[in-house]
Amino acid sequence: MFVNKAGKTIHTQKHYTGKDSLYKFATDWELNAYEFDILKRIVRCRRKGNFKQDLQKTKDVINIYLKEFN
Repeated sequence: MFVNKAGKTIHTQKHYTGKDSLYKFATDWELNAYEFDILKRIVRCRRKGNFKQDLQKTKDVINIYLKEFN
């Protein structure tokens, strides 16, 4: 559960608890899809139990981002 900008309470499932701040951060900083994906992967890599695999995926996304915006 979290409260949006309009002050309305939004009930969410337990596995979304705490996620609103990451999405809010991405919105506030006007991150594009690549930037948000990179940030999200780094933040959750230790929680999911696939630390190295998730960091490798992050590196892959960074390389794709570099290629797309070069």
